[in-house]
Amino acid sequence: MIINFINFTISGAMVFFDIQFFGANHAQFSLLAILVFVLTETIVMYFFIATGKSIKNILIENNSSESERLWDKIKSIKGTIFPQIMLTITIVGTLYIFYFGYVASNSNAENIKYAWISTPLFIFGYLHHIWTLKVKNDSFKMQIDIVGELPNSE
Repeated sequence: MIINFINFTISGAMVFFDIQFFGANHAQFSLLAILVFVLTETIVMYFFIATGKSIKNILIENNSSESERLWDKIKSIKGTIFPQIMLTITIVGTLYIFYFGYVASNSNAENIKYAWISTPLFIFGYLHHIWTLKVKNDSFKMQIDIVGELPNSE
């Protein structure tokens, strides 16, 4: 997750300060950054899906009121984290698609037109990603706490 933050920061700095990173221009580095970003965010989602499914199976075996309470907590975590992750992926994906779909393919495009759209979208995406880091961290903690509360199956 911190890798995405670093990639996001470097990618933004490359645009705003017109710099290269290890010889890669903004487009080349952003391609790597978006691939890493989508991969890691997908892994985070998979973690919550897989652990939620495993916890559900354990809770079904117990079938108690405590099991229902724990399952409600799991659903609450998923309801909190999934929309945030999907929104972040959408924002970052939109920036990437917009750049390569509009700017890179339209050599006559004025950079100012792109900047009016991409700069606020980048800032919003960057701030939202920082927010989701907190949400993901809190969700990981809650998920681990629930694992600690699971009844022992004997």
